[in-house]
Amino acid sequence: MKANTVTNRPRPRVAILIVNGFLRRTPLQWTRRRHNADQARKYPWIELCLSQIDRFSKGWPYEVFVFDNSHLKLHRRLMRKHPNVRVIPGNWFAVLGRAANRMPFRHIGRLFELSHPRALDYLARHVPEDFDYIVTLDTDSFPVRDDWLDVLVSACERGAAVSGVYRSEMAPTLEPFIHVSGLCVRRSDLRALKVSFGREQGLDAGGNQDVGQKITYEFMRQGRDIASLERSNHVNYHFIIGGIYGDVIYHHGAGSRRPKFHTSLDPRDNVQVRDALRDAVFQDVDHLMAVLRGQAPNDLPVKPLTR
Repeated sequence: MKANTVTNRPRPRVAILIVNGFLRRTPLQWTRRRHNADQARKYPWIELCLSQIDRFSKGWPYEVFVFDNSHLKLHRRLMRKHPNVRVIPGNWFAVLGRAANRMPFRHIGRLFELSHPRALDYLARHVPEDFDYIVTLDTDSFPVRDDWLDVLVSACERGAAVSGVYRSEMAPTLEPFIHVSGLCVRRSDLRALKVSFGREQGLDAGGNQDVGQKITYEFMRQGRDIASLERSNHVNYHFIIGGIYGDVIYHHGAGSRRPKFHTSLDPRDNVQVRDALRDAVFQDVDHLMAVLRGQAPNDLPVKPLTR
């Protein structure tokens, strides 16, 4: 059943924030991780994400703001195909980033990379004042139904402080929260909250948690409501990978990184499922959605989970 749509007034302007790419170097790595760049060229999630946004956001006044960690010419070329996309910083950042990526030392290369939460904070600060809402997506998450923005924004219009993908699959190890793979919040509320997209601290014996948790919990501490899009798959191949939420947003779960989770199955199984669903989504995204919704027979080389 579809949620009420935003019809009582002109549709609010929406800024969609996406971080493309990955950290090529970590503090303990002096050389870049070449395999990430190779995989990013072979499986350009950013192009699939932007195409799905174009396809399912007709009639909405929106703009996509991308922070590009990849600096890949292919990705820049693909992003330029989409008229509603603004990549920030500009081309100078990509040129310098590519030059830094050819150098062996991490200190130079990391000048042109930001972690996922820091990049989201950077994008949020650069959203102009005439935008009413901020929506965040991962590159491996994207809309799968025409009314996805209606569903997200309508929940906030009805009083929720934040709405979106409800990451509850790892409870109680990881407390549930609205995940940035599909998060919607008023721009004014986010600015007034003065909380970053950084990881929540201290929820499980002092360990880091996940991106977006701090925002969810700060709103809850203020007594504000949240609107959750629950996992809606009819068929599941993994407890995280390949999830549809509220029947409007798909999140692959590990598109541009290792399939490692707070509560994890056999690592080999994680890789097998990640790769099988990745190949399926790039071959025919609509067919995979039909399989996950139970509208088409399973033709993937992996078995569904038993209930």
